[in-house]
Amino acid sequence: MHIFIEWIDDFDGGNMVEIIELDLKKEFTRKQACFSQLTDNEIEMLANLLTEQPFLVGETIVIEGEIVDSVFLIVSGTADVRHISYQNDVLVTKSLATLTAGNAIGLNDTGFYSVSGVRTATVVALTDMVTLRLSLAAFHGFTLTNSHVNEIMHNNAQAATNGHGNGNGKSYS
Repeated sequence: MHIFIEWIDDFDGGNMVEIIELDLKKEFTRKQACFSQLTDNEIEMLANLLTEQPFLVGETIVIEGEIVDSVFLIVSGTADVRHISYQNDVLVTKSLATLTAGNAIGLNDTGFYSVSGVRTATVVALTDMVTLRLSLAAFHGFTLTNSHVNEIMHNNAQAATNGHGNGNGKSYS
């Protein structure tokens, strides 16, 4: 896959920032099974809500137990999904999955990974990464404008619980 990314100067200090083209944002949005029934216009609207969020190797992307305020679509790089616990006063980290380009953090085939609104795992960048962040506040505004989206996601969830999920790939937290 060829990623079209344009680099521009950041006016806050001369740092280089990434600007990911809208077509690429739409492509990564379409890859998410929970958005597969959206129209082209809705995909474009949703893609316009995505903001670029880079992460450096070793950086924590989300932390288990925190409130879910956004989801991330992975454009490039690799992340480790971890469950961290204490056993006999010793910190134990268990790797649950590895996520790569096309996977999501916080989404699954039917919608949002966490039904409680709390992160279910910690995700750490194994390499430098580029992600597309969708805030839940922006998504909520999108669903208010496109009221049938809630119905689509509800139907996706119902199909998955009946064993008819479409298995788009890995997503966690």
